[in-house]
Amino acid sequence: MNEIREIVTKAVVGKGKKIIRLTDKVSPNNEAFSILGCWVINHEFEGSLIDGNKVGITGNFEINIWYAYDNNTKTDIAKKIVQYEDVIRTRQIVNDVSNDTKDIIIRIIQQPTCTNAKIDDSGLEVEIIFEVVGEIIGETKMLVTVFQANEIIEPADDDFENEINENFIQSN
Repeated sequence: MNEIREIVTKAVVGKGKKIIRLTDKVSPNNEAFSILGCWVINHEFEGSLIDGNKVGITGNFEINIWYAYDNNTKTDIAKKIVQYEDVIRTRQIVNDVSNDTKDIIIRIIQQPTCTNAKIDDSGLEVEIIFEVVGEIIGETKMLVTVFQANEIIEPADDDFENEINENFIQSN
């Protein structure tokens, strides 16, 4: 005979994904002649729950731009720490959710990457792109079918005990 039981568990109840694009200016110490490379390092972030169904993300990262100056005869690196804030809308996956306790998980799918860097009148302009997934974890209920076993099955350890040679140590 089957029984149906109700189990309370934590599960992903809301999920959303967002591509974040940022444009920022970096002021070099010297007038740049050409850009030789650009990379983003030291990405740190944290999230928060907003209005029960949105995930807020705040973070920062460091932009490093390797550039040439003095008619391409010298090089230097311009650095800047960029702060950002954004909101990820989530779609509700589970309808029966307890509103008492909700947690969030934020994962970076694509790390911040410089997609474009150019020289303009005010310095160096960079475009950064990265992708984020926000998940809301909440308590929900699920129904589980329980089957009763007709007979109790015990592990077959009898064969193992018969294989042991208790006289394996011989005394001289």
